[in-house]
Amino acid sequence: MVTVEQLQDDNFLSQCPPPLSLQGIFSDIRIPLYRFGSNSVLDNGSVGGISCLIEEEQSVLDSILLAQWEDRMWKGLFRYDVTTSEIKVIGGRRKFIAQFNEGWSRDCMPKLGKNKIRHQKDVFEFSWMERQEELLFCVASGEKLNPELVLSAAVPDCGLLITINSSPVEYGHVFLVPHSSYILHQFLDARSLELVLRVAVEVNNCSFRLFYDYSPSASHIYFQACYLQIPLPVEFMPLDTFFGNGQEGMRISSVTDYPIKTLVFESNHLNMMMVVLAEICSCLQEKLIPYNLLISDHGKRIFLFFQLHTSENFCTLSAWECGGYFVVKSRSEFDQATEHALLKQLTTVSLDDEGFQGVKRLCCTIASKFAS
Repeated sequence: MVTVEQLQDDNFLSQCPPPLSLQGIFSDIRIPLYRFGSNSVLDNGSVGGISCLIEEEQSVLDSILLAQWEDRMWKGLFRYDVTTSEIKVIGGRRKFIAQFNEGWSRDCMPKLGKNKIRHQKDVFEFSWMERQEELLFCVASGEKLNPELVLSAAVPDCGLLITINSSPVEYGHVFLVPHSSYILHQFLDARSLELVLRVAVEVNNCSFRLFYDYSPSASHIYFQACYLQIPLPVEFMPLDTFFGNGQEGMRISSVTDYPIKTLVFESNHLNMMMVVLAEICSCLQEKLIPYNLLISDHGKRIFLFFQLHTSENFCTLSAWECGGYFVVKSRSEFDQATEHALLKQLTTVSLDDEGFQGVKRLCCTIASKFAS
């Protein structure tokens, strides 16, 4: 089993298969750079003081993300204007969400292709490798106490690349691509998860959601993020807590009365939750259990969805679909969408009861190790 200690060990990482090199791509690029402050809330205590109820001042990170995204929208880099798409809540107990969007296509997701730099087959291609104007900015750790924005900087050695999704699902839809030493990460690790959680905290916008879909065939990982008009249906579902580390510690719960097997991790102290979740995801990858992540509530709530392992597909559904948000291209399919049909779609790909119980035991074992 790959442990968190191994994931944080540079010697271990150096023994992994060689990922995609980006050195030639970044050599002449200068982009905005947002550096986190050295005083991270992930390391130094609770984020409970951040409230969804008071957002009188827009955060710097939220402002630059939306400004850069809207700039690319006005420059015509998107396939369509997602803000004009028709959205409705489907009748029924779960309140699933459907969007009618004739222009949307899964083909605009990073897809298998050939890496022209290293002549490798079967790597994921991002369109910004050829169209650098789709690269918005970079996020990285900083040495100063407070966060800072550098308007024009070279791409740093380690951070998150923020790029547009030219076929957006929602307003502000972007890719977040972890990289270090000019390479792209091949698996979800604690460092990447830490950067993404810090983004969730510092964007400080209740509409902001982050997503991750595990794929064993990916040559590198990427997260996605967007701003949702209303919370996802899964966020309203009742919970059954089966692990708790004190009143101020981390809780792990199962989502009840929901068609796809789902766990929720909740904590105001994000560092321990991040480390626990990274090791859990490592074990899931080792066991070839497909999963998706949804990060909400400023990083304080993380939903972990489990799908069936089949020989044909991993993660048949995206994280936002697991959460109850569906994009359809047909007007008739949109008009005739029912809760019954979507329940069947989610139930079909869900991990079975026996597998779910095994995953819950795994989570308790790992969480107890770090809680003790």
